[in-house]
Amino acid sequence: MKKYLKNKYVIIGAIVILLLFIVSISMCGKRSGNETKTAKAHKGLLTVTITSNGTIRSNEEANLATAGSGKVAKILAAENQAVDKGDVLLELSSTAQAEKDYKRMASLGEKGYVTSQQVELAKEQWENTFIKAPFYGTVAKKFVEEGEMLLGGTPAFLLANLNEMIVETNIDETDIGNVKVGQAAEVSLDAYKNVKLKGIVLFISRSSLEVKEKGITYQVKIKLYSGAGVTLRLGMTCDVNIKVAEKNDVLMIPYTAIGEEEGENFVFIVEKNI
Repeated sequence: MKKYLKNKYVIIGAIVILLLFIVSISMCGKRSGNETKTAKAHKGLLTVTITSNGTIRSNEEANLATAGSGKVAKILAAENQAVDKGDVLLELSSTAQAEKDYKRMASLGEKGYVTSQQVELAKEQWENTFIKAPFYGTVAKKFVEEGEMLLGGTPAFLLANLNEMIVETNIDETDIGNVKVGQAAEVSLDAYKNVKLKGIVLFISRSSLEVKEKGITYQVKIKLYSGAGVTLRLGMTCDVNIKVAEKNDVLMIPYTAIGEEEGENFVFIVEKNI
């Protein structure tokens, strides 16, 4: 017997549908005389997720550059080296002289021979000739070598705190309204096929990104609870599943049991063994 489903939501992603009776898994078995299989509706956990691709990043990372230009005299940090906040990573050839000039001006300032503004200017000129780590982290990338010319503002290092790894992903505008900060997420890494990482939605951008192939999307950041014993590297690709809805004790049937006729969904049910 054919029963039409009205005002029911078919959750394609979960491959289930809410239903309150026994169903026959057959799209056209009644009409063709083919053998019909039956299945019983059962209660289960209904989970709705949004899936997207993502990239492993650090929640605290920065490109570091000098404000001034000059020849690189010393590089004091190598790639993959951990550094503390305040550590000097690079000096230009003008650093030593700029430091002497600042100390001389500071001494003159203490004696009242120059203004405090002149002392601050000398300090600024000195600080423009070297790079200090602004936070604890690891030198993820080094872009210059000793002896090379470095223009002010040109990145010399990429510094990242590898203890605070996140996933950056872009969610389509049709789904972003269902994503909320604090929702649970599961991350599958392309580099580690059998590893599932747990996380939560940390940030949702209010500004959209427009990609020709994907349309309008919004950046979402997911905080990872742990690395599950694997080494996470910046730039690794992954699949992201964000859990946006969940309901217990839902009666469900296989999606293959659903037929469609004239724009309406239907199923066959067993009545009196027919």
